[in-house]
Amino acid sequence: MNRRSAIDCLRRGFLSTRANLGLLPLKALQDLLVTLLIVASLVPPILVLGGQALLEGGWSEAALESWLAGLGDEVASRMVPVALASVASLVIGLLAVMVWGWFEGGLLGILVAAERQARPGAEDHAGGWRWFRTFSLRDFSGWGGRHVWRFFWFFHLTMTAALVLVVIGLLLALAAVYGGESWGAGAAFGIGCGGALPLAFAFLVFALWFSAAQPAVALEGSGAVRGSALGLRVVGRRLGAALLLLLVMMVVATVLGIALAVGQGMAGLLIEDSLGAWVALYLSFFLVQVALGAALNVFILASYSSLVVAEVGGEPQ
Repeated sequence: MNRRSAIDCLRRGFLSTRANLGLLPLKALQDLLVTLLIVASLVPPILVLGGQALLEGGWSEAALESWLAGLGDEVASRMVPVALASVASLVIGLLAVMVWGWFEGGLLGILVAAERQARPGAEDHAGGWRWFRTFSLRDFSGWGGRHVWRFFWFFHLTMTAALVLVVIGLLLALAAVYGGESWGAGAAFGIGCGGALPLAFAFLVFALWFSAAQPAVALEGSGAVRGSALGLRVVGRRLGAALLLLLVMMVVATVLGIALAVGQGMAGLLIEDSLGAWVALYLSFFLVQVALGAALNVFILASYSSLVVAEVGGEPQ
């Protein structure tokens, strides 16, 4: 096992991203397709429940409130169409997860293979980024097809864990309210603060685990459950390094978000007051945001792949 510092992981992650730039447009395509499918999954229930009339009548807050107020009666009076629309929504949603799993499988398969191909110390050699080059559309498609079900079930495992944390948070809030009503504000404060700290730490561990588990899922002999366990083991053993990688991602994402917001605001002051110009402006900044987000995601996943492979070894399979 080659113990690797967080800085070395970031350096190798950068080199791997540079060597496999073909992953960036595929990651952006993944984000766009999954977003479109998620939005599409909401369409059948909305149409069945009168959402089309809401849009045709002109969007307004009053119309939205009126539509929401009548949802209960609409559902009760149209049970069969609502049930069919729900099934259609579920199918489209599962398709979105499969698309995500296929792209994620291809992405992590390439990154893990790149990390294993580049020998230790590659980050210290001039031109060492070339040792990470493993990308091809054929290999990406092959890894995607091989890993799609691993990541399909990993997604559901992740959502289950997130739901458990959310439920615990809601129960904690209810306990604080009940404590306040029964024993006073001091009890509510004690329950809320006493539970908030471990819950916040649990959410932090969840974020670290999610990032570390993804490359672990792509390792030889792994899967959704085994990869999740390996990812948690890496986080437990290298908490500081895993945390630093996450902090770097958050800082870079924040800086990029502020820069884009400022740039969009300044550009908005310079363009003419026309619908076409505003549409072009927002579309341009949206595409830039998608491209930068894809690059950042690939870089962070490549960095976590370096950490995971150094800790547990293994090859993609």
